Amino acid sequence: MVLSQTVVGWLLLLGAIVMFVAGFGLRTLIGRKRDVTGVRRVVRAFRDNVVGRVLFGPVASDALDDEELDQMILMPAILVSCGLCLTAIFLLGYAVLT
Repeated sequence: MVLSQTVVGWLLLLGAIVMFVAGFGLRTLIGRKRDVTGVRRVVRAFRDNVVGRVLFGPVASDALDDEELDQMILMPAILVSCGLCLTAIFLLGYAVLT
């Protein structure tokens, strides 16, 4: 199966939209359930491993306040979705020009 450049551009745009909505949804879900023990355990496990320490730096304690959740979930989701959207726009625009 061969995918054209236009199809890949539309798929990337769809992926950007899904990433954007999923980031906001996850941020909202974790923000509402921040006092649940399971959520705190998952966030602590994510932040304490090697990848989490490289991405977010060393953490003395997880406050799970709004600013911390925005930095941990929302900003990376927005960044990735913007990158996918720009790549999709480039591919779709290039297909129009050729």
